[in-house]
Amino acid sequence: MNTLSAVKSGEKQITGSSKTNFGYLESTNGEIDFSIVKNIICNGHHNGKVLYIIRNYADKNVCHAVADKFNHMVAENGGNRPNDGYVLTYQVGATQFSRNGEQYIREVNRVNQDVIGLMTVTDEQGIESLFLHSTLETGFLAQNVHFGPARFKNGYACFATFRRWLDNGAMSLMPHEDIAQVYFAREDDFEIACTQTVTAYNVCLEAAKEGGQLQIWNMIPDNESRERLGVSRTGYPYPPDLLGNIESLSVQLNVGDIYFMNACHLHGVSSISDGSRLTAGRFIGKLNDRKVVYWT
Repeated sequence: MNTLSAVKSGEKQITGSSKTNFGYLESTNGEIDFSIVKNIICNGHHNGKVLYIIRNYADKNVCHAVADKFNHMVAENGGNRPNDGYVLTYQVGATQFSRNGEQYIREVNRVNQDVIGLMTVTDEQGIESLFLHSTLETGFLAQNVHFGPARFKNGYACFATFRRWLDNGAMSLMPHEDIAQVYFAREDDFEIACTQTVTAYNVCLEAAKEGGQLQIWNMIPDNESRERLGVSRTGYPYPPDLLGNIESLSVQLNVGDIYFMNACHLHGVSSISDGSRLTAGRFIGKLNDRKVVYWT
């Protein structure tokens, strides 16, 4: 609270970098343009576009089945992410947020059976329609680039994490960026600390009837902004009232939509006034010209 007050009375802007020709692209014919995917993952944008949506790609029957299974699991045990003082969410799967490599892999091992349990409602083809694992593996391999889970010692990243953000009174998910949190990986040389980009990949399993739009701002905050706001190692949260003069876009996602987004840009989810929103996803990062990895 004191940090926000200091920012409002003194530092009234967030500084950093932005994109020329900022915006997003979408495909409505069920086809994926791998060149767009690769450019967002490896370069952070495709001709200035930082978000690529493929509408109606995931099998909607699979989406509904996974959402039903998720609801059943959460009703039984509340999910496996306790209130950490940052975000309110029902979650199945691991998160690297505020964790180094050892802590993250320990969390992955703790919750992996729940992730596997969610996937029992479908087959390999259904899983591929949700996460494009083989599509990405094959696309990158054709360009002599390895694609696979991030590794720490003998442990590997969680396959995917499933989340329903819960409204905190201002937004369902406050403005944030996801590059800052990888700094925790430097504590024990977890390989994602070397990532040159952070791309968020998500599939919409359940869409809100009203609200719950994905919002992205044309701003990648610099280290000075992170320090002023006290988010140097988390990237969360940025005060919404500081973003009013920054170019932005807002997109409604529907069941079956998948998307790739440059998660170094500030982004969040607006409040939901009717229904609920459930997504599943992972982060993807380029470590070097020969290796791209994912984690959650």
